[in-house]
Amino acid sequence: MFSIVLAFFLHVGIGFSQTIPYDKPEWGAYTEGEEGFLLAHIFNWPKDGKLVIDRSIKPREARLLSDIDKKVKIRLVDGKLTAFLPEEAPNSQVSVLRIQLIPTEDWANLGRYSQANAELKAPSKNENRVVFIGNSITDNWTRDHGVFFEENPNYVNRGISGQTSAQMLLRFKPDVIELQPKVVVISAGTNDIAGNRGYISLDRIAANIFSMAELAKANNIEVVLASVLPASSYSWSPSIEPADKIIELNTRIKAYAKKNKIIYLDYYSPMVNADKGLKKELGRDTVHPNVEGYLIMEPMVKAAISKALK
Repeated sequence: MFSIVLAFFLHVGIGFSQTIPYDKPEWGAYTEGEEGFLLAHIFNWPKDGKLVIDRSIKPREARLLSDIDKKVKIRLVDGKLTAFLPEEAPNSQVSVLRIQLIPTEDWANLGRYSQANAELKAPSKNENRVVFIGNSITDNWTRDHGVFFEENPNYVNRGISGQTSAQMLLRFKPDVIELQPKVVVISAGTNDIAGNRGYISLDRIAANIFSMAELAKANNIEVVLASVLPASSYSWSPSIEPADKIIELNTRIKAYAKKNKIIYLDYYSPMVNADKGLKKELGRDTVHPNVEGYLIMEPMVKAAISKALK
């Protein structure tokens, strides 16, 4: 606590500056604590012990640093978020209320495209809008060979690097359905196999992919189910041997597509090498296509989209 108080006095000496995106309170100021915590520096102790804090703060609990073992009650009183402190300040100079915040993780990264989605106009009457949903292989397409999307302005990229099928499924409504496409190209699975969000069985991966297809069909959106690209290893998950799992997942996706009369897009076959990995000349690593890889994929996906639109 001494170090916090000392740092506070140093700030006061040069003019305390609050850098937190909350309104500066009359009683003091907010600063960041360790990850997940907010510090409320109280210069002017409330006479009745009721400290009104910013309504946008999402507190899980709070404790005074001078009495760290005792929780401070926080309640909403007449629309004001209020911390119930002792009537007398425990420190004659400055007291600090340590507030633990409720985690606000956007697990599916719904915020990534929220503004772009809001700004995207509804498709015109004769527009054949196509949404690409996927992981980094889709996300990086715009960066590594953006001319493909520039030449096809009705194509909308909604890839997010690192995402699993469960995350895509969660954002499928705002990032696909609400954009009113005629066709969706679904590319998912490799990050599940890599264990990006922990272990998940092939059955569950496939089920997530199929659920996206079913949501699309229920909303009159034609579906193109893309195979998982070949990969012999993952640099970020070196303990995983993905090659045979990718083959098995692709077998399930292809069978589901055939059974449900959905277009299956086989990126895998022309891009795989003799070791069940991505051809070196087509990848910038063992997973992600380079420009030459995207040049293989582009005519294939365009043909699949044309077939889906018939």
